[in-house]
Amino acid sequence: MASSDPRTLEIASTDAGPLCVDLHLPKGSGPHPVVVGVSGGGWSRGHRRSLAPWGAWLAERGFAFAAIDYRRVSGGAAWPGNVEDVATALRFLAQSGPAHGLDPARMVVLGVSAGAHLSALALLSRGIETPEVAGFVGVYGVYDLMAHWQADTWRNAAPGTDKTEAMIGCSPFEDPARYHDASPLRQITYGAALPVLLVWGTADREVLPDEQSASFARALTQARFPVRTLEVPGAGHLWFSEDGPEAEGSHSARIAPDILRFLSSTLGARA
Repeated sequence: MASSDPRTLEIASTDAGPLCVDLHLPKGSGPHPVVVGVSGGGWSRGHRRSLAPWGAWLAERGFAFAAIDYRRVSGGAAWPGNVEDVATALRFLAQSGPAHGLDPARMVVLGVSAGAHLSALALLSRGIETPEVAGFVGVYGVYDLMAHWQADTWRNAAPGTDKTEAMIGCSPFEDPARYHDASPLRQITYGAALPVLLVWGTADREVLPDEQSASFARALTQARFPVRTLEVPGAGHLWFSEDGPEAEGSHSARIAPDILRFLSSTLGARA
């Protein structure tokens, strides 16, 4: 059996407090393949512990799981500090991972919602230093901030309450370059074609799937990335963090075997 309690490491200090990672480790000394989990929460809420059920489940199947945190919106724009935090955590795991039983050469990043946005941005942006990873899993992520801002403003956001504006610090009509630079879809180039699995629910009304995940998958495919997609019929938003993979009958339980197959084919695992 894997260790049931994660090991928490403080890896850096930010102006919002310490940057930590929770390590869920399989049985044995390793080195273990590692999945880096980046939680969601609309850039303002959430915590790395929301992914603990996935960490425990993956550790039981031979994968280390490193749940990282990042600066959230609190009284001012969080970008680009939040994506820099993700990059800092990835560099730490690549450099110091062997001392903790991890194999940095076998590392996949799994981001959820806002965490999918930040991790995809860190991996794709040429101006951000991150280690080479073996793959990326994005679960109902935000990949085009202009489209997301338009959808939120059109549907439900009162003036001054938009989450994207709070994270970026302005509207796209005040500084369109910031929205371009903070959108993973706009950072795609030829040459860095890591394997990608994109997961989304067909009934998501918070992050519209056609404008986000489907468009991102299409652009990555055009740039010659090996992309797999997984649409979850009837699933909305938040379910990946609300229900772990062992919640019987949940969307998470239904797609867990697909995620495991992607990780196994990309990384391999030592039982």
